Amino acid sequence: MNLSPQKKGSFGRKILAIFYSIFKRSRYFKGNARQLYSLTLDYLLVQLNLNQDIPFLFVAVIVGLLTGYVAVVFHDAIRTVSSMSFTDLRSVFKTIHIAEYWTFMVPFISAFGGLLVGLYNAFVVKARPGHGLASVIKAVAQNDGIIERKLWFHKSVTSVLSIGTGGGGGREAPIVQVGAAIGSTVAQMLRFSPNKTRTLLGCGAAAGLAAVFNAPIGGVMFAIEVLLGDFSVKTFSPIVVAAVIGTVMSRSYLGSSPTFSVPEYSLVSNTELLFYFFLGVLAGLSAVMFIKIYYSIEEWFQRIEKRWKIPVWAMPALGGLMSGLICMWLPELYGFSYEAINHAVRGNEGWHNMIGIYFLKPVVAALTVGSGGSGGMFAPAMKMGAMLGGMFGKIVHTLFPTITATSGAYALVGMGALTAGIMRAPLTVILILFEVTGSYEIVLPIMFAAVTSSLIARLTYRHSMETYVLEKEGVRVGYGIALSVAEHISIARVTKTDFVTFTISESAVNMIDTFFNTPESSFLVTDTDGQFSGIIGLDEMRMLLKSESLAGLIAEDIVKKNVPVLYDSTKLDEALKLFEITDFDMLPVLDENNNVLLGVVRQEEAFAYYRKQLNLYGSDEYENLKS
Repeated sequence: MNLSPQKKGSFGRKILAIFYSIFKRSRYFKGNARQLYSLTLDYLLVQLNLNQDIPFLFVAVIVGLLTGYVAVVFHDAIRTVSSMSFTDLRSVFKTIHIAEYWTFMVPFISAFGGLLVGLYNAFVVKARPGHGLASVIKAVAQNDGIIERKLWFHKSVTSVLSIGTGGGGGREAPIVQVGAAIGSTVAQMLRFSPNKTRTLLGCGAAAGLAAVFNAPIGGVMFAIEVLLGDFSVKTFSPIVVAAVIGTVMSRSYLGSSPTFSVPEYSLVSNTELLFYFFLGVLAGLSAVMFIKIYYSIEEWFQRIEKRWKIPVWAMPALGGLMSGLICMWLPELYGFSYEAINHAVRGNEGWHNMIGIYFLKPVVAALTVGSGGSGGMFAPAMKMGAMLGGMFGKIVHTLFPTITATSGAYALVGMGALTAGIMRAPLTVILILFEVTGSYEIVLPIMFAAVTSSLIARLTYRHSMETYVLEKEGVRVGYGIALSVAEHISIARVTKTDFVTFTISESAVNMIDTFFNTPESSFLVTDTDGQFSGIIGLDEMRMLLKSESLAGLIAEDIVKKNVPVLYDSTKLDEALKLFEITDFDMLPVLDENNNVLLGVVRQEEAFAYYRKQLNLYGSDEYENLKS
């Protein structure tokens, strides 16, 4: 059969055909205008098929553009409000000849900003503010990446007011949350699936962080390492695209200069790595101190609010007043100011400021944000870490001047190490600081100290800045998995009985014959009563195959007995954690009463089942599984 060639202008006719079909349907539609709009949008989305990989990349570009532009406006708005609140207002005081009272006026500026934030949340948003990044992680883990559509605007307004009037929070985490909300909103408008919605949320978060720090690689790693935990190509590609676009937007308006003015540093000697290790240990302990101070103050605010029945809208004003009383004596504590970090990384910061900022920065941040204000913990952690590194660097450089760099290098490394300890995300911090500095040699100490800090913080205190509040809200996130979903699912759901067993008296010849005639790579060993004894894996089989004589060898001689086990009463979350922290790809399931082997759980099947239930979270099917 001869096919007619495609006629010129067929694409235009297809577009006309789509609109014709819409208008034709509208003549017979009996609903209201809102329902017609919804139906029309659904029809257009089906025709455009944006869920496909290539069209989805164009949506990621849109999210990157929107987030990058909002980040620029956000940056300029904070600068404008801070200039009006301090520089312009102080000029007014000088004009009317009352400049001597300016110092006593400063705390009331922060209090006024807190009051505006409290009133806005109480009467416009009509809800208590969430916990920044923790709320984004919760949306990913429990809510299919869905965030309230107006959150990006509300968060932008409250953050600008809070930070611009002298609040102690940082601007980086709010723009990440704003970007995540923009990505989620776009996904909801285009009716995307839960997986695509979470990916677009990550696109917005990556674009926001990349735009603020001028660090696209760090933004990508943050979205993947901290928020999504998904390194697949389908997730990775659109996030990279969005981060690049967000960075380009930021550079177009704010320039390509780095966030911090950092001189060139290098590793003076290999011995110096020992000092960076000790700095990593101190940073990990300091990160734990930061987290505990912050949440102690936040919980104190919650107690006095209930005890004294203080209106919710007044709490941020109280926190702003208290933080302002501290900042009036140490202005470097303000959230909009990065002068202390710039001085520290150049080695010019004095001892008085470094000691004061190190101990008071978590207090000021907690007074502002913990009382109901707005801001993030990224910048406060970096500022505290820079002071720690600066003090440590001055000491070691004084004692060992020939084998150590100046204090500025240690301030830079300390800044990254303490932030890694608080977030438990060393890869993100390493990449951000690499992009900020543009120096490869200083990355080696940063890597060493950041990983050390993250490990020390994890060993010392099990909560990160985000997981503490998430567990209080009933969301358990650990080892890269949302444990609040898996902890309700019985291990029986993923237990299989198709496995190969040996008795402890099985001969080596039979075991080798079975090994070559079955696809299994792990074999379970039981005693004569069916009780579990251990596992024979590839390592043990390799030993058998290399043995010169198999005579007399039995399973009991080579079985690995130190094996983690599951019981029939175990929940899925315990199995997932064991798979994450051990090298086993198959675990035995035993009877809790007599240790008789009942079945096995395979790693791939367990995680596949978990991901399926995560997508079903909140549905009737999931509730039936819980019950």
